[in-house]
Amino acid sequence: MRRLWIQIHLWLGLTLGVVGILIGISGSILVYDHEFDALINPRRYAVSGSRASLEFAEYAEHARQSVPGEGRVLNIRLPEVEGLPVVALVRGKEGTQFSRVYLDPPTGRVLDAAPGGGFIGWLHRFHENLTLREYWGREVVGLVGIAMLISSLSGIYLWWPVRGRLREALGPRPGLTGSRNLHYLFGFYGALLLALLSFSGIWLAYVDAGRAVVAAVSPLSPLPRNIRAPEPPAGAKAIAPDAVVSAARALYPDAKVIGLGMPAGPRGTYRVNLEGPDGAISVFLDPASGSLLQRLDPAGRSGGDRFLALQRSLHTGDTFGAARFLLFLAGLLPGVLAVTGTLMWLSKRKRAS
Repeated sequence: MRRLWIQIHLWLGLTLGVVGILIGISGSILVYDHEFDALINPRRYAVSGSRASLEFAEYAEHARQSVPGEGRVLNIRLPEVEGLPVVALVRGKEGTQFSRVYLDPPTGRVLDAAPGGGFIGWLHRFHENLTLREYWGREVVGLVGIAMLISSLSGIYLWWPVRGRLREALGPRPGLTGSRNLHYLFGFYGALLLALLSFSGIWLAYVDAGRAVVAAVSPLSPLPRNIRAPEPPAGAKAIAPDAVVSAARALYPDAKVIGLGMPAGPRGTYRVNLEGPDGAISVFLDPASGSLLQRLDPAGRSGGDRFLALQRSLHTGDTFGAARFLLFLAGLLPGVLAVTGTLMWLSKRKRAS
């Protein structure tokens, strides 16, 4: 049995582990995406203040004008912490190209416009689907997550020392090569965190399958993409964005508005995102009438909703707070383990020959 798991552990590392290295490195950078982006593009963060003083309609107009042609604003996100800009996602006239527009919160002045979202936007897409969304990229990333989960747990099994030598195994073991000691130590102390990231990433990669599993034991709220407005009357126009935001604020007066999603298509909805004392809130409203269609808040979440929300929170580092650095290090682990594991394998082959 041990020999079988050694082979499984080895070949997972030599095959899917190569992709896992790149996914891990991209994930480490994304833990501090704003910080890295500010280093690369400081002008995007040259804000004159943190207070968002304008109406959403004004931010939307500034963002739309910064994109060539008649662009359409998809969503606007307000700064959640000091020093961040307002960010608007604008779809280009041709339909496929989008730009991420950075705006000064107090004035609405355009700080920068990044076609395709820039490097950090590209890195998000790579981490989620290897930039191959139309070619099963998300599913491949999920498969890598499964491989990393198996590799992490099998690594703990293979590391586990014989009875009575556990304390000795917690540090460097005398007589072993440097690469083997590094592999054992980094693997053991990082395996549980790596397994946690892999497990949560699997749920994010296989959204529909994961929801089907959870729905078998707990009711679930509808996905935002499945919430649709009634067919609008002929000639009806969407009400002003800020009227919708005011309606959402009235429902949750103690919550802070952090973003607004614009209607997409004839039955699209307004989506107002808020941060309340107990967590994230989303309010969906009819763009023709402003009436409430659906609300997703902590009070109305089922156990299944909370479980799925926890997976995203664990994977993005929101749960870790100040300990996000551990998540950053965990993303580098696949590379360290792949290099040291390959050295061990090559050394063994050399001795065998």
